Amino acid sequence: MSKETAIVAGGTDARGLREPHVRRVVDAARASHNASTRRNYHAAWRRFQAWTDREGLSAMPAAPGTVAAYLAWRADEGLSPASLRMDRAAIRHHHTEAGQPNPADNEGVRRVLRGLTRRAAWEGRTPRQAAALTEEGLAAIRATAELPRTGPRGQTERVRTARRRGRVDIALASVMRDAMLRRSEAAALRWADVEFRRDGSARVTVRRSKRDQEGKGATLYVGRAAAADLQAIHRPGAPPEARVFGLRSGRAVSNRIALAAKAAGLVGRFSGHSPRVGMARDLVASGEGLAAVQVAGRWTSAQMPAHYARGELASKGAVARFHREDWGQPG
Repeated sequence: MSKETAIVAGGTDARGLREPHVRRVVDAARASHNASTRRNYHAAWRRFQAWTDREGLSAMPAAPGTVAAYLAWRADEGLSPASLRMDRAAIRHHHTEAGQPNPADNEGVRRVLRGLTRRAAWEGRTPRQAAALTEEGLAAIRATAELPRTGPRGQTERVRTARRRGRVDIALASVMRDAMLRRSEAAALRWADVEFRRDGSARVTVRRSKRDQEGKGATLYVGRAAAADLQAIHRPGAPPEARVFGLRSGRAVSNRIALAAKAAGLVGRFSGHSPRVGMARDLVASGEGLAAVQVAGRWTSAQMPAHYARGELASKGAVARFHREDWGQPG
């Protein structure tokens, strides 16, 4: 029996079907995850297989105890709770795809993962938050991005090259902030997704995102300054399907933001997530409520924007208001 005929797609056993029907079932099942998720699952599964081989255990099918022991070992190696959850999801995915009982949803495995997550929090090993690219940070990037940089081999950019690269850096940072784009969304943005408005603003359409696997899309606002940054890098005659920023992956987006922040003298762990964090903080500081920030950032709850803007929220809390009144200062 081929691997494909053993696949269970969405709970539907594909065995006994003719090959054309099997292919349709397999293709539909694979489309339930985007390409990035499939790559991550594959890499995580290969690591699990290598570990079980070393330990003399079975990877397929795996016992719940094997999965729990692997997660505990990975945690002792310094992996974050997010990485452990990815490992568990990959093991679940490959067992389900092969039509095998799923050991990853065992109650014991869930309890072990909860314990490892709590232990990481107690030990201070929770993931570090990306530094916030605030309005002030964006201004620093605007002031420095077009200056020539010296590469790792000691070569300095030509002035024209630096200007062209710098304009892309500025547009990337400013548009990601205004539209609160995720890394993958910025990398996937095409000129066909950009609409310049008569008032100087723009709209960008995100075709599909992390929280929109059905591809319903979202239309997002870009202010005049960021729209002008887009205009500055738009080449006349550029194909509608050309990538706006010329970057092919979320990692490339993160590297570009990190380098621009470093060149601007900004201190912190900047990445492709920094524009979203920075805009969330700026919106809360300007008086926007968490519900409005949640909608703007397309989060499923207010938990994440509240986490990112916890400092700003503290400055607006009851104790802060009490002390402002005590000092006779306006709220």
